[in-house]
Amino acid sequence: MSLLEIKNILATIDESGNLTGIGRAPRVAIIHMKDGKAEDSEYIDVKWGESHETEQEGMHHANIAKFIIANKINEVIAGGAGPDMCNMLEKLGLTVRIESGNYKDFIK
Repeated sequence: MSLLEIKNILATIDESGNLTGIGRAPRVAIIHMKDGKAEDSEYIDVKWGESHETEQEGMHHANIAKFIIANKINEVIAGGAGPDMCNMLEKLGLTVRIESGNYKDFIK
């Protein structure tokens, strides 16, 4: 009996599927992977760009961390991330990939 590799990848995207910075992402795709293949995806309008401007200092990263934990994310693919965001994601034990282009090009 072999163990299946299951992981959830979070891609921070715009409406066209192009990667954006994490902290200001309007939308995310959560890709559910099994044995290296995408099983299904869900899209959520998170509007982190809007909340970035209105939330108290420290709350923005905390709310993103809660979202990541609640959705059992193992890896993040984004167009960018500031040093504080990278630090928070590393503390959560996530793999973070900074790429450019459409997120589907990085899901294998």
